[in-house]
Amino acid sequence: MRGCVAVLVVLGFAGCGGGGGGEDVDAAALVDAAVVVDAAAVDVMAPVVDGAAVDGSPVQLTAILGTLTATCPALTAELGAPGPSLIIDDLDFVSGEQYVRTELSAGGQRIFDTPNAGGSSTESEVMSFEVLHHCDGALIYKTETEILYAPPDDAGASSITDLEVTIAGDKYGVSVTRVFRPTATGPTDLETLDLLTRKLDGVVRSSQRVLAADRWRKQILHVFTPNAAGVAQIMRVLPQIPTATRADTIVLVTRTSGGGFIYCNPDPALGMECPFI
Repeated sequence: MRGCVAVLVVLGFAGCGGGGGGEDVDAAALVDAAVVVDAAAVDVMAPVVDGAAVDGSPVQLTAILGTLTATCPALTAELGAPGPSLIIDDLDFVSGEQYVRTELSAGGQRIFDTPNAGGSSTESEVMSFEVLHHCDGALIYKTETEILYAPPDDAGASSITDLEVTIAGDKYGVSVTRVFRPTATGPTDLETLDLLTRKLDGVVRSSQRVLAADRWRKQILHVFTPNAAGVAQIMRVLPQIPTATRADTIVLVTRTSGGGFIYCNPDPALGMECPFI
């Protein structure tokens, strides 16, 4: 069980250079990789628990499938922020745990039971909701195929988001992706930069297309990665994405351990990683 401190980082990358539904990570081509944080580029804020400042120590939540190490509620301070932000947490699985419907919350069960718009991303979407539910009290509002959008047009891609949740009564879109490749080196910086840029472009586009009945306050891009190198790589490439593309999106990065089932098919047992190819 790792004791990694979950951190909240406000992305104020002065001078520094999507969210579409359906998991668009090619497991053979993008399944992820390592980082030095530029202290001048990020502002680390004090984490909060139940709205009160704490000493920076994360809490461990075991009601969720696995063990979530995070400063909960993780998103509270950033839900109304005008700019982009980055939050990092850990989710650990051990042998003997099972990814089965009965181990999930009611909202997680609903996503588990509902076909998505395509791809093999159900596990990551289910676990994304579970993290948001157990840490921030999120409730499922609509699944991927239930959200209402304007008809396709020539203004851009017909991107959709993966989930819509409510937190404290407000609606938020949630797009989910995975930074991972089943090799010892993982994806390159360029591949991860391309993935995150496309997902964040999709977030912007789906926010433009969503109809008023389902319009959210902002979106969360939830990125899963299986190691510290992936977290470091994400932090390294995010400042390279244009400010207009990052918009006011919250990027939530969850580093997993023993969570191979989130990334590869067939699902390995919990506590195991995806085998290298």
